[in-house]
Amino acid sequence: MEAAGRFADLRFSFATGGMISTALNQGAASPIDIEIEGGTTEQSLDLAKSIRNEMSTIPGAADVRVHQRNDASYLVINIDREKAATMGMTAEDVIQQVVVAMNSSVSILRNFWIDSKSGNQYFVGVQYPEQLDRTIEDVLSIPVIGAGQANSVDLGSLVTVTRRADAVEINHSGLRRVSNVYVNTENRDIAGIAADIHKRLDKMILPEGMYVRLKGEYARMNESFQSLLYGLGLATLLVYLLLVTLFRSWVGPFITIFTVPLGFIGVLAMLFVTNTTINVQSLMGVIFLVGISVNNGVLLVDFANKQAANGLNPTEAIKLAAATRFRPIVMTFLATVLALTPMAIGFGKGNEANIPLARAVVGGMLTSTALTLFMVPIMYTLLMRKVRQDPDIETELAA
Repeated sequence: MEAAGRFADLRFSFATGGMISTALNQGAASPIDIEIEGGTTEQSLDLAKSIRNEMSTIPGAADVRVHQRNDASYLVINIDREKAATMGMTAEDVIQQVVVAMNSSVSILRNFWIDSKSGNQYFVGVQYPEQLDRTIEDVLSIPVIGAGQANSVDLGSLVTVTRRADAVEINHSGLRRVSNVYVNTENRDIAGIAADIHKRLDKMILPEGMYVRLKGEYARMNESFQSLLYGLGLATLLVYLLLVTLFRSWVGPFITIFTVPLGFIGVLAMLFVTNTTINVQSLMGVIFLVGISVNNGVLLVDFANKQAANGLNPTEAIKLAAATRFRPIVMTFLATVLALTPMAIGFGKGNEANIPLARAVVGGMLTSTALTLFMVPIMYTLLMRKVRQDPDIETELAA
């Protein structure tokens, strides 16, 4: 870090992601963006620095920094308008000559020319020789000349230079000025670090009228989780309503849909054993599991209903259904699990994104199939026996 010793205000930060990560972060350079809204610029930056110091102690939080600065040093050139007027120049004339000296004439003057004889087009610009080690004294020694003047004078005779410190950039969100604290992650998942950040923020006393919220990839991840949870609930409801139509009963579909939470046990166990996080792909696997796991329940309940219609009591009907449908249930289970096993293990390049989905489905099928053969007969016996004792509990739907 030799450069850090030579430049006292030099700050280092590292971008840990690529284009996809930047898009998820809404352009931010870090996956966690603590946005501070409200207050004056000084209040906002003071709170941002306090948050930075507090969050730097969280395990796994790296490169915690305040994005904005109000201490950036810069030089201000103040023009003596009276002296400039004696040289036949306005303040704008002086500024333009400074721009030409620092850059080139193409910034303020015509730079496109056409030869009237040949019709050839030319780009013409004038600039001073480039100097990587140019100092302010070099700038002040630039000669400037007024319109109609024969002699030039040094820029330093017409201006004074002062040094100031101010904000480099001003960011807004919803027309309100904001400050941002960026947090990278190291050897820890985003959700865990964000949870610790929430705990620390809840303990902090914010000035009146100021608000703090988490944005970036963490916020997008939460939005995706909420959407998938809504999708899971909607998928379960649609499957139940479809089964109600097919069975023309409220109780039978309820017994069938009971296989879905049995699968959740296996999903959580499989993700825990394989050290896989709960992410968008694993939640998609849970949604797939809703449609797959109910098949076993349908096989049992439908066959048991037919046997009950032939005069068997619920207990005998579901026992016969479990014995008869055992082979189809096992075949469905094996076909699904064996097909997804290579994906769950992660064979082949480019399949990493699908591994959580496959593991969620495989784990859910393991427990759903095993527990269905025990729990569905128990539920069927209890509920159907109650229905027979009190027919008002179940009202058969019209065909």
